Amino acid sequence: MLDKPNILFVFPDQLGARWMSCYGNRHVSTPALNRFASQSVQFDRAYTNTPLCTPYRGCLFTGQYPSQTGVTENGMRLPRNQQTLADLLNKAGYETHYVGKWHLSGDPQTNRWVPPEERGGFQYFTGWESHHVDHSAGLIWRDDPDHPIELGGHETDGLTDIVCNELDALTTANSPFFMVVAYQAPHPPCTPPASEYEQYDGSVLDEPPNTQPEAWFRNTAWGADYGVEEFRKRYFGEISQLDAAFGRILDKLQKTGLDENTIVIFTSDHGEMCGSHGLFGKGVMYEEAVRVPLLIRMPTPGSVDRVERPVSTVDLFSTILDFAGADGEGTEEGRSLIPDIKGAEVPASDVFIEQKEDCVIRGDIKLVTERDRNDILRCCDLAQDPFELTDIGRQVEQETKEELLRSLNQWRARTRN
Repeated sequence: MLDKPNILFVFPDQLGARWMSCYGNRHVSTPALNRFASQSVQFDRAYTNTPLCTPYRGCLFTGQYPSQTGVTENGMRLPRNQQTLADLLNKAGYETHYVGKWHLSGDPQTNRWVPPEERGGFQYFTGWESHHVDHSAGLIWRDDPDHPIELGGHETDGLTDIVCNELDALTTANSPFFMVVAYQAPHPPCTPPASEYEQYDGSVLDEPPNTQPEAWFRNTAWGADYGVEEFRKRYFGEISQLDAAFGRILDKLQKTGLDENTIVIFTSDHGEMCGSHGLFGKGVMYEEAVRVPLLIRMPTPGSVDRVERPVSTVDLFSTILDFAGADGEGTEEGRSLIPDIKGAEVPASDVFIEQKEDCVIRGDIKLVTERDRNDILRCCDLAQDPFELTDIGRQVEQETKEELLRSLNQWRARTRN
């Protein structure tokens, strides 16, 4: 067995924790993920540091906030001189593999080839930039821009075939691997196979309580024009299909024996509003958009089953390097989650989220402000009001608000110079 663990990092696109069975949603069918969660450490309050596709990826692969990387909007390019997670793992003796949606090589944001110099240091790359509108006609590239590979059937299944083939090939590798699997599902437009879609033939609108039943999803470029119930059935169908695909990957790990020395991390870049508060998509600071799943399965079980303190994307960079015994060289903003997994007492820390607004989360209190300003937009107690139905800003002590704003301003000063 290799001295260092393999690390498999799987992240679907736009999958919020709110919409997963292991996080309490009783409508969505995800047996493989439920089983995986029972074998993993589940982080109950994991947050993206930015609820948008490209900035998240920049944050994930650098361990820095979007304002630090300069990757703050979709379609922006990761700076070529930016040291990445793959660069550091390459130095530590890992084979680094990327499979799936990239979304870090700039415009055009289309289903196209990603040049080697734009691949963030990954040694082996099978992917596309963005975006498969027709999920049955997706293309993916390796090193020949003129000869893409057709993803067979629905793109989720075609991508899973590629991943399983790569895992087969890695069973005889002499070096540990770090593999990222980036699904586009369940990002809209949602076109799941009929078998998954038809699971949801009943009503899916009785929860959560912040649902607005009259909400309507319309995107002419995607040919989408339907209400919240139809949106959820399609979205949930994509999640169930993704669940089956992830189950195939887990089965492959077991059949090849790779599971005995592979850490598996399952998370997402951000969530999906799904008609909550009458909204669809992301880019806002509501829990549906910013709270993501985070499940980490170790070859040897951790000391705890669940972690309740708030953690965030910037912590993943440090955590993966810690698993690999690699040096972050002092560039990262986050801190390793391994002490949490081992059950150590970890000091609380604030979580910061940025996009069109700024947000700070301390314990159960969530404060949202105007971007770069201290004008408070809303304040919620997530323990008492997990669906953010009531703004308690006037009830929160002035001292608490001042402390949160002070923390937010210190973070702004550090990251936005």
